[in-house]
Amino acid sequence: MASDPIHCVEFENAGKYLGEAWVFRGVDVNIPAAQVTAIIGASGSGKTTLLRLINGLYRPDEGDVRVLGENIPNKSPHLFRRKIGYAVQGAGLFPHMTIESNITKLAKLGDWSSDRIRARLDDLLDLTGLDADMKGRYPHELSGGQQHRVSLCRALMLEPKLLLLDEPFSAIDAITRNEIQDAFIELQRKLAFSAVLVTHDYREATKLAHYLLVLGDHGIEQHGALHDVIERPTSLFLRELVETEAVA
Repeated sequence: MASDPIHCVEFENAGKYLGEAWVFRGVDVNIPAAQVTAIIGASGSGKTTLLRLINGLYRPDEGDVRVLGENIPNKSPHLFRRKIGYAVQGAGLFPHMTIESNITKLAKLGDWSSDRIRARLDDLLDLTGLDADMKGRYPHELSGGQQHRVSLCRALMLEPKLLLLDEPFSAIDAITRNEIQDAFIELQRKLAFSAVLVTHDYREATKLAHYLLVLGDHGIEQHGALHDVIERPTSLFLRELVETEAVA
């Protein structure tokens, strides 16, 4: 039986051209599996573009991108994307659907059995500290923190090997954000999924990530294990962040 890959995403000299300019070129990095990788960088450096290359919404204009050990297929990319979970800014729940329906919708579309759906739903609610009696409620009946926990449940429903997060906790208050970050850390520890997190928040990156990738003008300025990178920052952008946090 084949072992799990040590990298969840592999960029090989990848570049993306949008509009009339290159967003970045020469991206050559492997993102480790079963860890959280945070992508930070100045506005417009291409953080979200990297995520869109990973999920196949964009194709590289040069180089190659491999995800979960394979090239993203040209045919039926939606089936490939079911291997990937998503959490975006704001909980993004469907307001007209119950919590149970929000979480299980894709599993039902994927023809999961009712027993498998029920078992996975109950496991996720338990892992995220949500009461089972919330299943019949609607998003507006939950607190902001509870809604974000539901969003994580939905992202993890299909048992993805990879979770993509684009500023998922940026639109909530500091206390709730801290609680959700703690819940996320515990989820990742228990389920050992790979995650790629785009964030503008240096503190969030250093709290959640094991691996850090710093984007600058037209490409990667620095990457590596979190503590190695922040202890020896060579990127000007990262150096300024580290110095700012040291003063704060």
